[in-house]
Amino acid sequence: MKKQFLLVCAITLSALGLPPVRPVLPPVEHLDTETVTNVPFTAYQPHLRHFIVKLAFNATPSNNVEMAFGTDGSTGTTGVLPVEDGELSPDECDLTVGWDCGAWFVEEGATGERVTAAPTGGCGAHELVVRVRLGRGGAIDDVRFLDNGAEVFSELAASKPPWLHASGWNRLRLVGRGENVRAGERFFAQVTPDGTSVRMR
Repeated sequence: MKKQFLLVCAITLSALGLPPVRPVLPPVEHLDTETVTNVPFTAYQPHLRHFIVKLAFNATPSNNVEMAFGTDGSTGTTGVLPVEDGELSPDECDLTVGWDCGAWFVEEGATGERVTAAPTGGCGAHELVVRVRLGRGGAIDDVRFLDNGAEVFSELAASKPPWLHASGWNRLRLVGRGENVRAGERFFAQVTPDGTSVRMR
């Protein structure tokens, strides 16, 4: 059974024949400045049954690192004509997952509802893994959240809300704010059949 993965990589082509996407986070001038990059990807194909996201970085009590998933060119909540411009606007973000000043969070775009979870072992080096198993047509069969291997967001894992994945997503938006989000940090991503890993280094 195949999976889909955005993987930290070098310069090799992916197994799907797509070139790696290796954007660099733009430099920030101040510690409280926001830096953003957008990456195209494919959230679902008929032969893929897993959607896996990994976010790894150094978490502090004051920084914010998050990934937003959505469809560039969708109408979002504004109802205006869709425009595909290579970036996810706030209205186009259906799901945001990340770290915000000492805690993990998962936020639904349509309602703004946010669920939070305390980190395993406090601040420091963390890797959040989101594993979504998909059924036919892209429906969610199962979901798990792991922080350095420990289960978090058990309520979302139990309820499996449908907004945790959408087959039409085509853009991933990475945002960094605060300490340890500085010039020279790199965000590597590549589409392969095995899942999604996002790393800042």
